Amino acid sequence: MAMPLRARNRQSAVHHIIDTAMDLFDEHGYGQVTVDQIAAAAGVSPRTFYRYFGSKEGLFTTDPYASTDLAEVGRYLDVHDIPGSFQRLVTLIAERSGPDAGRTGQAWRGMRYVLEEPPVRAAVYAALEEGSRGLADLLRAEGMTATAARVTARAYWFGVYFGSLEQWHLDGRVRPLPDYVMEALAALRASGATG
Repeated sequence: MAMPLRARNRQSAVHHIIDTAMDLFDEHGYGQVTVDQIAAAAGVSPRTFYRYFGSKEGLFTTDPYASTDLAEVGRYLDVHDIPGSFQRLVTLIAERSGPDAGRTGQAWRGMRYVLEEPPVRAAVYAALEEGSRGLADLLRAEGMTATAARVTARAYWFGVYFGSLEQWHLDGRVRPLPDYVMEALAALRASGATG
């Protein structure tokens, strides 16, 4: 089913604001750029910026390519196939990011700031924790113990998803991101952490 026009327009605006913000951060540095400057450069009001993102750090926890934020990505997960779900999720986001996005990483253009800026990292960790909590709830509903569900969810959100993004960025983005996810999943299987 095609995305409604209103949703497409919102997604386009979110893309534009994020791209504008990243350009400003790249030019002036994250700490030197204000929300008012981002809004002005993007041609939107600060109120619109805050409605879409909530804060400057919200630019990094909104996933415009999946049309959702990290806390809601759990809806894409199949609790009966968690490894496959994470592989499909990263591939889907990379495909929606444009040609060769898994290599160039438009969807994760701000990863540098996640690694370098403590407030951004804290916001991303909070969003990952929220996603992890949602997955743990789904796993408990499927009969997993609370401890097993929490550890499994955190292993995938922080280990597979974020760990792959982090290593891909640190390696200079020379290989497609889904390759890193496959390596992370293989590492979990080798350790006996997955079924």
